[in-house]
Amino acid sequence: MLASIITLGCKVNEYESQAILTELKSAGWDITEGLVRADLYIVNTCAVTNMAERKSRQMLTKINKLNPDAKIVVVGCAVQNNPEQFQGENIISLIGNQGKDSVVECINCKSKKLQEINHIEFEEMKKPTETTSRQFVKIQDGCNNFCTYCIIPYLRGRSRSRELSSILNEIKSTKCSEVVLTGINMSDYRIDGNLALKTVVKEVDKLDKRFRISSLECNVLDDEMLDILADCKNFCPHFHLSLQSACNETLKRMNRHYTIEEFKSIVRKIKIKFPSAFIATDIIVGFKGETDEEFETTLNNLKEIKFDFMHIFPYSERAGTVAIKLPNSVDKSIVKQRESKLIELNQGFIKACYEKNLNSKHKVLIEINENGKSYGYTENYVYTEIDKIIEVGKIVNVKLTEILPDGMKGEIYG
Repeated sequence: MLASIITLGCKVNEYESQAILTELKSAGWDITEGLVRADLYIVNTCAVTNMAERKSRQMLTKINKLNPDAKIVVVGCAVQNNPEQFQGENIISLIGNQGKDSVVECINCKSKKLQEINHIEFEEMKKPTETTSRQFVKIQDGCNNFCTYCIIPYLRGRSRSRELSSILNEIKSTKCSEVVLTGINMSDYRIDGNLALKTVVKEVDKLDKRFRISSLECNVLDDEMLDILADCKNFCPHFHLSLQSACNETLKRMNRHYTIEEFKSIVRKIKIKFPSAFIATDIIVGFKGETDEEFETTLNNLKEIKFDFMHIFPYSERAGTVAIKLPNSVDKSIVKQRESKLIELNQGFIKACYEKNLNSKHKVLIEINENGKSYGYTENYVYTEIDKIIEVGKIVNVKLTEILPDGMKGEIYG
């Protein structure tokens, strides 16, 4: 019997999906991923935007067309938000964000009653399925920030942290060449109630395995944290900093806890400490009350910051958030115009990123072999194509020699 898992949304979902696959394999299932013909599907859903939730529902339609006789278990944020939207005789179980480790049990008992979220204790799951290249490691769940646009704290619960020993043991046991520390709000990782991401970083660096840190709030990157990262021998200089808007008035309405001046100061320090760093961000365009002047302020500040990449999202209203009650919605046609300007700016950032890396030397982790070529990422997150088959999981010395439409070409040296 074949079970396939389909994952929508964030890196935390990806981690949890891999843990679910381990659970299924232990129970005797053959396992795979993606929209292929299978006997059982687990759909790990997302609800960060209306579009993400719609895609989660649409995935069930695609499954039913592929195999109408298949059984389906639907899990994750969209289920937690609105379980009633997932109907159908072949949907045997609904699991929210608590109890994802009980998928096998729910297949047998056909439960559609959601478990209450544990707001205090981190929910441990089985070790994810192995990869030889890059592995996500979940260190934290939930969020206490309550940004006015965001529904995730209501669906994931309050911030809670994984035991440090558990994190380190999982990393030690992996065969991969690189790990990515991930969580819903990793900046709030705590030990005994005290902020402790710095401790995690120092301990992970001792394990002699290349590592990245996924999305961070800018205020966790104080001078001490930047010094710690600079001293790490295995840290990849790749920063994803959640910005959302580059205008103070908009940030205040979003309930973001920093100013654009503070954010720019931190980015300047990163660029000094890590000259080759890849710096990415998220931007919401068309948030409630965003005036032409506020958008122009955002645009000008983004031009000054010069990210390497921006994820751009039109504002999506979510029932149950504070922002739904805010006045002055932005007309959709205006949002579209502003989005186009940001996309154009982002294309310039991407081009500049490739240009500054031209002829530079890096270490590339090989992740894919295809059509006689190998592909992977440099430590500073430049996607690289190499005209040679190299073992997946191997890290090689590469000089970036040419700009491609979706990355750079690299030549092996040394």
